[in-house]
Amino acid sequence: MIDYGISGKTAIVTGGSVGIGRACATALAGQGVNVVIVARRLDRLEQAAKEISEATGGKVVAVAADMTQTDQVKAMVATVVQQFGGVDILVNNAASFPYGSSTELTVDDWIAHFNVKAFGYLRAMFEVLPHMKKAGWGRIINVAGQAARAGGGSAGANNAAIINMTKGIALDVATDKITVNAVHPGGPSDTDREPMRLEYEAKSRGITLEQAIAEAEAKIPPIGRRVVSSDAAHIVLFLASAQASAITGETMAVDPGQDRTVIY
Repeated sequence: MIDYGISGKTAIVTGGSVGIGRACATALAGQGVNVVIVARRLDRLEQAAKEISEATGGKVVAVAADMTQTDQVKAMVATVVQQFGGVDILVNNAASFPYGSSTELTVDDWIAHFNVKAFGYLRAMFEVLPHMKKAGWGRIINVAGQAARAGGGSAGANNAAIINMTKGIALDVATDKITVNAVHPGGPSDTDREPMRLEYEAKSRGITLEQAIAEAEAKIPPIGRRVVSSDAAHIVLFLASAQASAITGETMAVDPGQDRTVIY
């Protein structure tokens, strides 16, 4: 097993009870990291924490918090610091899923979506940064879907905002030996949002769910398989590692070769 040099450190993973967040928590716990998984539903969190701990032998703790509420984010980070003495790694992954085109969604829908994701990420970063600065070491990884690279709905704008603030904050804290990066999971995936996305696609286009699934499966060039949560988690783990100290302000795509664009 690769030694990523982070055993004994403490990580917070938001949206950590399912999907990519859970996969990230599992990967980190497997490296001997103390992992705190965060979401709104404590029952799901506690079950996930138990299962991840049993699978990895690591210490995994559940803390409920709503990322739209600044006081809850502050209390969550304070709890982590009190229990573990600091925060070394933050994986921002909490999200909501308001499906609809740019004009189908209302202004309130846009605001609510940004409040969970872009501003939720920002709240968490602002709370952990003082502790990372004090320690002189830190890793922040923001999970932002590949909708950032294309227009459409609030998802594109929301994820694009996260990429932009990832770069800006990375530059601001670089001298504190804190890295800030983003990961783009892309293409059809095994996350719990994929069935909802396909149902919306079928309904909005007037096709069957089976047709939507078939079309999605046909768009997986060139490696011939879809992305799974562990694919993204492996990149997150590397960006959290001691070996990634020279990488900051970057965005890494994790897709099956589906995105053909070149970004300079």
